[in-house]
Amino acid sequence: MNTTAAIPADTQGSLERVLCYLKGEKPQRVACFPLILNHAARVLGVPVGVYNRDGKVMGKAHVAAFRRYGNDLILIFSTTSTLAEAMGTKMKFFDEDAPQIEEPFLKQHSDISKLKLPDFSKDGRLPVYMEATEICVKEVGSEVVVSTVFGGPLTTAAALYPVELLTRDMIKNPAWVHELLEICTQAGIKFIDEILKRGALPIIVEPIGSGSLVSPRHFKEFVAPYLKRLADHVHKTGGGMPAVLHICGKTTPNFKAMLEADFDIWSLDACDLGEAKKVAGHRVALVGNVIPANLLKNTPEEIDAEAREICEKMGDKVGFILGSGCEVPINTPPENIDALINAARKYGRYDS
Repeated sequence: MNTTAAIPADTQGSLERVLCYLKGEKPQRVACFPLILNHAARVLGVPVGVYNRDGKVMGKAHVAAFRRYGNDLILIFSTTSTLAEAMGTKMKFFDEDAPQIEEPFLKQHSDISKLKLPDFSKDGRLPVYMEATEICVKEVGSEVVVSTVFGGPLTTAAALYPVELLTRDMIKNPAWVHELLEICTQAGIKFIDEILKRGALPIIVEPIGSGSLVSPRHFKEFVAPYLKRLADHVHKTGGGMPAVLHICGKTTPNFKAMLEADFDIWSLDACDLGEAKKVAGHRVALVGNVIPANLLKNTPEEIDAEAREICEKMGDKVGFILGSGCEVPINTPPENIDALINAARKYGRYDS
């Protein structure tokens, strides 16, 4: 298969294409959101560890990635622990990989009294994300949607307190879990406000809300109500911006519960987008979901075939955005990202 053959030219810019979704209009073709995060460091040619700790480098890396690939969404992001780190969780940094949690802030239930909302001017790496956001909005915000991503309430809670203990306490100490989730929700609302002030789109990721970890019953109790408060805040203060939710892992069991959170866009990973469409109908735009590991290891021809199958499964393509199921792996070959975006040009057309 020749993946470079018969690639139609774009007649819309990236921002114009994405705005069609918000206006309820059909774009020339579906948008494409490869979730380029730490891979942006590779495009700029800097160590991942430098990218993760320098806002100017992070911003310049995403501008470079957009110039290289023409992706329809910039995502300022490195880990799901951003808020938790700013609230006291210690991270371990690496030269060529994303940082990881080294020591959660909460060791026992009583430590919750020490938990404070973060100061976005100084705590953790929040200033890094704010600077990167400002650079991208200034340099390419007139061409492409710039988003800044943070962990949802449950994901932030699981970075402050070990996830295995948190899920246990959903059964044994639910009132304490709700108290922690309330604090994390307030931190998330502050994050939304800071991103909106900078002219970017806030995106919430809630991987701990995956159906692999949380049942539909627990999703309805411990995830949906807090996510809905974040979605409501975007709707109230975002000037027409959509509320966007990404959940990694298997989400199918929680589709119905997810609807209660009232997000406009779902970015989904390991699931059948056709099944998601059956549940969500036209209430939710769907993003996904080429398998990230395939982007790393497969050939451009194989990426083209996988993306084509997804586009065909989505039928009329209304409310559909082609993308990766989760983060584009750091060492993904650039030609595979090209193949994904070119697949949107070939198989996601409205003007044919």
